[in-house]
Amino acid sequence: MNPGEKKYCFKKVIAIEDTKIDQYIIENTMKKCNFSEELLLFGSAAEALSHFEEINTSNDEIPELIFLDIQMPKMNGFEFLATMNEKFSRLRDKISVVLLTSSLDPVDKTTSGSFPNIKLYINKPLNIEKLEKVSELFC
Repeated sequence: MNPGEKKYCFKKVIAIEDTKIDQYIIENTMKKCNFSEELLLFGSAAEALSHFEEINTSNDEIPELIFLDIQMPKMNGFEFLATMNEKFSRLRDKISVVLLTSSLDPVDKTTSGSFPNIKLYINKPLNIEKLEKVSELFC
C-alpha cells in the first residue's frame, strides 16, 4: 500500500434507508471509518431493486454488503429481501445483509432469522462502534 492510500473494508456497499437523517449518519460514519470505497444510498426498496436489475444485466460490480432498514413505506426491508432473493438468486449468496433498524419488535428479530443472507441485526443509529463490529465480522 502506498503512503497516504486509504484502506477500505469493502469495495462497494449499499444502504437502503428512507429517512434523510439516517442516510446522513450512515454516509458520514462510513466516511470517518474508511468503511467502503463506494457507498450507494437508496431512499426506497424500489430504487434498490432497480439498481439490482441493472447489475443483473450488466457487468457492474456486485456490492458485498447491504445495510437495510426494515420499516420503509410501500415495501419494507423483509419484502425487499424476499424479492431480491427470488428475482436475483445468483446474487443472493454473494451479498451479505446487515439490518439497521429502529425496530424493537421481537418479531422482526425472529423474522430476520429466516433469511440466510442477513448476517447481523443492529439498532439505529449507526455509530463508529457498531461499524467496527461489522468490520470485525466481515473484514
